[in-house]
Amino acid sequence: MNIRVGYIPYLNMVPFHHGFGPEPMEAAGRRYEFQSISPRALGLAAEKGVIDVGALSLVDWVRSSSQYEPIGRYGIGVRKEAQSVLLFSNRGMPRLQGLCAVTDETSTSFRLLQLLLEVRYGRSNIRYERIASSTLYDGGADALLLIGDEAMQAQKQGIKGLSTVTDLGEEWLKWQGTPFVFARWAIRRALRQDVKDFVEQSIQKSLKINDLHNLELASKEAAQRQLSLRDVLDYWNGFAYELNSEHEWSIRLFTELLEKACLTA
Repeated sequence: MNIRVGYIPYLNMVPFHHGFGPEPMEAAGRRYEFQSISPRALGLAAEKGVIDVGALSLVDWVRSSSQYEPIGRYGIGVRKEAQSVLLFSNRGMPRLQGLCAVTDETSTSFRLLQLLLEVRYGRSNIRYERIASSTLYDGGADALLLIGDEAMQAQKQGIKGLSTVTDLGEEWLKWQGTPFVFARWAIRRALRQDVKDFVEQSIQKSLKINDLHNLELASKEAAQRQLSLRDVLDYWNGFAYELNSEHEWSIRLFTELLEKACLTA
């Protein structure tokens, strides 16, 4: 039996994959295959039942929780700022209007953006449009939401006409007073317990490797992604890869707000 693992090739996911993908691997007579995939596409794959394991975007994990269970407390939680979930706009969020382009890679960040604009700031007249990549952005929108490595590069280079940069993780923290959670590792409930144990142990081992060889691994990623060593270290240090009680509270709060705003579909 092959186990299908969603592999998100973002810098913030690297600590989970030292010896656990992205190359196929064999363990206890099973082959683990890793599919490179965006957060939104991973959620769609989980909904269709064509993926077994992955760091599901929070809204996708909530939607699929009857079929998938959390793996320990592992996930993508922030400490303060998200650093790579950024809104580039021609004015601040409280005064934003018009059209907002949204990367097609996001699920949770898009819903978070809607909550911030529509519930926190009362900007209910915003129109949203999906784009496949920032390279396809034609300059015709009043704002652009990017995530992951693409957001980090855009912040360094700037986006013409969109000089205001807002970190959505920081906005959530200011609004609700708790750090945000963007994803949670989950595995199909129907899988055997030995598979679940192996995946959890692999994630745990990978995070320990990342801690023990932090400088060496960060240096390698910096060279590959055209970032400085300090950029990578600061970025990784901004995440909590094991969620705490504050993160659990944030998940409940976010879910309740989505339901009240009718943004769960």
